[in-house]
Amino acid sequence: MYQQAKDFLVPLYASLQPPNHRPIVTLTYAQSLDSKIALRDRPLLLSGKESMAMTHRLRVMHQAILVGSGTARTDDPQLNARHVPPEDLVHQPQPIVVDTHLDLPLTCKLLKNYNLEQGKQPWVLTSSKDSKKKDALEKAGAKIFVIDVNGRLPWDAILAVLQVQGIKSVMVEGGSRIIQSCLTSGCVDQLVVTIAPVYVGDQGVDVSAKATLDDVHYQVFGRDIVMAARLGT
Repeated sequence: MYQQAKDFLVPLYASLQPPNHRPIVTLTYAQSLDSKIALRDRPLLLSGKESMAMTHRLRVMHQAILVGSGTARTDDPQLNARHVPPEDLVHQPQPIVVDTHLDLPLTCKLLKNYNLEQGKQPWVLTSSKDSKKKDALEKAGAKIFVIDVNGRLPWDAILAVLQVQGIKSVMVEGGSRIIQSCLTSGCVDQLVVTIAPVYVGDQGVDVSAKATLDDVHYQVFGRDIVMAARLGT
């Protein structure tokens, strides 16, 4: 599984030219046949074990992995690479949480990442000036970056912070609001979508964009199909 993922992914990035002013951005998510990527306020696991191994291989190809605060609260992920050979554990990505109101729970798994197998503790990007929440999260192990804007953080500001911190590649995983805003931001360099053979129905949440796709590739991973493409201009 891991070698198949490597054979599929590595050529995608061999010809990808890094931007000068920001990190490379990969947007990746799993969707059902009816284009649903999540359930409302509940986790939804769509990927099979083969495509999940592909996702973890993709994680170690990036310096950072980014999610929104909703995903951090609902799914309680570790944002690490587990389904990889031991020698790749040293390439654990830096977890990034976009958290406008500093609502990341102090009990979340991300704050308990202490070693190479578990992953790294998170960086939190926020516009909140709540010093009490900031101090509590920093004491628990998070690194807080306050961006001086009102409300939601714009992608150019997010990527500027990561650029200054030396991050050259970031993998955006979710949730639905982050995926939707990233998809329409104009900053996506590589799109990787896992398509699972299931229908979710009306209780699901979807994303959409008006865009053409270039340099499209498909690969079967177990029961799933993975599509990789560049967003057309």
